[in-house]
Amino acid sequence: MLRLTDIGKTYGLRPVLKGVNARVEKGEIFVLFGHNGAGKTTLLKIAAGIMPPTKGKVEFPGNQDDRSRIFYLGHRNSLYGELTVLENIRFFLDIRNGKERTTNLRETLTDFGLWQRRNDPVKALSQGMKRRLALMKGLISGAGLFILDEPFSGLDIRWKDTLIERFMEIRKNGGSLLIATHLVHEGCRIADRIGLLENGAMAFLEERERAAEAIIQERLKNEICR
Repeated sequence: MLRLTDIGKTYGLRPVLKGVNARVEKGEIFVLFGHNGAGKTTLLKIAAGIMPPTKGKVEFPGNQDDRSRIFYLGHRNSLYGELTVLENIRFFLDIRNGKERTTNLRETLTDFGLWQRRNDPVKALSQGMKRRLALMKGLISGAGLFILDEPFSGLDIRWKDTLIERFMEIRKNGGSLLIATHLVHEGCRIADRIGLLENGAMAFLEERERAAEAIIQERLKNEICR
């Protein structure tokens, strides 16, 4: 689905990424860990095509059309505060050619605790609700590859579990996810493969069963566990 080869990124004279190699297979959840400043956000933006690398290649092997089926969500929720919840969703779907695949809108809004607030302006929502709405847009987008930067941010345990269930459904249906998070428990719970980014380089890249223990061992060094 996605291949990153020798990705480097430099800001001025400061290297942020140093020859990063990674791949995300079809029907796979790849979770990227790393402390603040390790380069996670930069790598995800490059993978999504939002930012060009200084060197290296981003490839979608076998089907270059997959690039148009990416849903990217960064730290900002990218919502319109003056529009209602439903207006935000409809505008988003119009941009994506009206594609609402295999998902009942009312059911999904209900699952994310937003149906009763569907006619409220987004600016009236709590930060947690805004994050849920931003994530929900991706779930109805028909995307094949989801690139998500700290998707659990601002969510309590209930909504984290709801989101994890949705991630599992996406994987089951052949979708792929590239997720950056500092939450080791949630990340290890859903990952097929795990990467640890340190100082702009991939410290290790392993299957979950072999990587989880190593991440815990890196706990104090990288401060990615709380």
